[in-house]
Amino acid sequence: MGFWNQSLDEQNLQDMEPEVTSQDRLRGITRATQLTLLVLLVSVVVTVISILATGERNWLFAIGLSVLIPLLIMPAVIYPVSCINAALIRHNSYLQQLARHDHLTGLYNRPYMLNMLERELALSSRHDYPVSVLLIDLQNNRDIIDQLGRHASDKAMQLLAREVRAQIRESDLFGRFEGAQFILVLPHTGLRDALRISDNLRERLARQSVQGDVQQITLGASVGVASTDTSSRTMQALLNDADYALYNSRKQGPLPGATDTQTPA
Repeated sequence: MGFWNQSLDEQNLQDMEPEVTSQDRLRGITRATQLTLLVLLVSVVVTVISILATGERNWLFAIGLSVLIPLLIMPAVIYPVSCINAALIRHNSYLQQLARHDHLTGLYNRPYMLNMLERELALSSRHDYPVSVLLIDLQNNRDIIDQLGRHASDKAMQLLAREVRAQIRESDLFGRFEGAQFILVLPHTGLRDALRISDNLRERLARQSVQGDVQQITLGASVGVASTDTSSRTMQALLNDADYALYNSRKQGPLPGATDTQTPA
């Protein structure tokens, strides 16, 4: 228990400097062209107004300068800045994705899920609707590692993530906590519906298997369910109840056949 304490693994991301790619250069050219044309237009308009106001006879030379100066100066100044800015925007987007997603499954990671759960609980308290939490554990992950290897374990977690994601709503939040444990947050879902969803997920996962070189192992998942219907609306209390329910689910064991080792025909 206690695995939901928020603690980010420190990553040395400060040393990662963005490199300017061909796509960044293309965006830099586009941005430089847009700004150059804008400055050129303003320069010509201001020059024409000045010529009309002062009665300048050498108006052709003045207009020529108003066109030539922006064309010579603006691209040289704006283009490199725009390239670097495009690279920084792309790099920041990549860092934001790293901060939210698990690299193995593509799901949300634990810190992001905890933040979203806390936000959802606050909204549910304000608008008075239920929120349920499912803690999903790949119970036979150790068997998969021992018999098929760690690569098969990675495939099993990816398979679990894909199967669960295919069954949930767009408004539901699904992420990986750590190891072979996952969390599913169900807004506007009471305990009865959450238990039904839990049973459906366990049955669906029990029909999935990960393939090794000479054998395959069916997934065996345990699920702990908690809901604000019967629990506190605080995040720690809700997760405590879900973790206790997961502990009881582990003692009952996976569904029949979920730990069977099969040799493919």
